[in-house]
Amino acid sequence: MLDEKFVVRKRVRGKFRIALVYPSTYEVAISNLGIRIIYHLLNLDDRIYCERFTAESDRSIETGSHLSEFDLIMFSYQYELDFLEMAHQIARLNLFDKPKIIGGPCTCNPYPLKCLTDYVYIGEAESGLMKLIEEMMDGASPKNLASLEGLFIAGVSEAVRRTYPRRLDTFLPALQVSSRRSIFGDALLLDVSRGCGWSCLFCLGKNFYAPYRERSLDQLAEVMREGVIRGDYEAVALIASDLSRYSRLEELIEIARELRRDRSFRLIAPSLRADAMSEMLLELLAESGEKTITIAPETCEELRYRIGKGFPDESLLNVCKLLKKHGITRIKLYMMFGLPGETMKDLEEAVKLVREIKDLGFRVRVSANPFVPKPHTPMESEEFEDPRILRRKLKFLRRELGRILSTDGIRQAYLQAIIARGDERIGELILETVREYRKPTLAAIRRKAKKMGINLDDYAKRGSEERPWRRIRLT
Repeated sequence: MLDEKFVVRKRVRGKFRIALVYPSTYEVAISNLGIRIIYHLLNLDDRIYCERFTAESDRSIETGSHLSEFDLIMFSYQYELDFLEMAHQIARLNLFDKPKIIGGPCTCNPYPLKCLTDYVYIGEAESGLMKLIEEMMDGASPKNLASLEGLFIAGVSEAVRRTYPRRLDTFLPALQVSSRRSIFGDALLLDVSRGCGWSCLFCLGKNFYAPYRERSLDQLAEVMREGVIRGDYEAVALIASDLSRYSRLEELIEIARELRRDRSFRLIAPSLRADAMSEMLLELLAESGEKTITIAPETCEELRYRIGKGFPDESLLNVCKLLKKHGITRIKLYMMFGLPGETMKDLEEAVKLVREIKDLGFRVRVSANPFVPKPHTPMESEEFEDPRILRRKLKFLRRELGRILSTDGIRQAYLQAIIARGDERIGELILETVREYRKPTLAAIRRKAKKMGINLDDYAKRGSEERPWRRIRLT
């Protein structure tokens, strides 16, 4: 049972049917605010019935209809390895002749996608997605669609500028589809801001969602009140790359505190900056029952400064003391290894930092993964470290940190690196692998790459020599 609320139900007959596909698990899909916004935005139009799919089924959540029955299929591309699942679904169900749109932050390099779809929407949905769909409903040809902002059309319009709303007071549903199976539980999700004012050199999100924009306090207050009172959500999650920077944060906190006097709900802040922590926010998080805070120190102090995340270990330790003061006893740390110029001494210093946090009395979990260079970032031309060296570094971290360490592993990062800075040949490689082997494992991709004369190690290490994504403008 999905235990969902605010699912949209419509009559199917006479509707333009859109399949909204999140190529991962249901738990991940229902936790994504973008999916919720697009789902409700499309269903505001009475001519459209948008239904949801995940990687777990070819049948829609709403009506059990098969993916092949829909007039338009839209994929959300949030993470490079989602490419593997998209290719698998399209090939397995033979959806090549179906109209398809792929959107999401990983579309900043659309070239591997050319073998899967004609249309790649580069930007934020509220800016122009409805216009695109209306044109498609009217039967517009690819040539006629080429003038639309943010639309990459294979072979027709490939030099594209990302599209986004200049003001953030866009559609934000107060009664949004939700489930206790979400990673946030039954939660109302609010994007407080988009973009980021910091200068982390490795971060794609900063560049894809630039410039920094804030949602108005009035809109956030209205949506929060309606969601909490009418929607009866068990939690409210404040989504932002840098929540502490929100210019009216104290007023927003007071609104949430006032609502909690009448309604019991948890307040969630999924990720916070260690060098810009609001004590007022921490107090409310603790009051509402939050016991875990997530922080991303990334690496040791010296290397952290070199990658543009400029705060000292002392700031992080001071924040931890502040957390302890307010009764927050669990911390999750996001770390990277394999950064350019990284030494074993850097890793030793990072481990030392983790131990210092543990010694303050916290239950600590560490998620550590290899650095993967991303297109459109200042570090896009850095090399992905040799997997043999990465394995030695991961072995060291496992030995030093033990059970508190989790990782997606070296193979996953290697595949990410290939796709992130790939080109048309990488897309074709993965599609041909799916056709021949069905499941695109790294071993299968390697075998197919050898047959096609593609050097995977070169793609992982340096990316495509052509740098095709540079034809895409994000700002």
